[in-house]
Amino acid sequence: MARELGLDCRRVGKYARARTWQEVMRRPPRKPSALDPYLDYLQQRWDEGQHSAEVLHEELQAKGYLGHYQRVKMAVAPLRAGPAPGRATRATTLPA
Repeated sequence: MARELGLDCRRVGKYARARTWQEVMRRPPRKPSALDPYLDYLQQRWDEGQHSAEVLHEELQAKGYLGHYQRVKMAVAPLRAGPAPGRATRATTLPA
């Protein structure tokens, strides 16, 4: 099979043993962001009804956030779209 596909034998074996495609995908580790310490606060404010990225950015700046507005805007975009079907939301993945 490896010869037919033009792949290394080990790689074909890895694919054959995988139960899902996610098991064989490599993702680079996510680099920490200056926004990371504020993600819980963003979620809290979103849940309280504050959906303006501009206002949220100003609030974060008052708390010491030195990053750009664009980063905050990108962080609230998935919240705006709502949870994806079959995917746990951030609120449901946090411990109680």
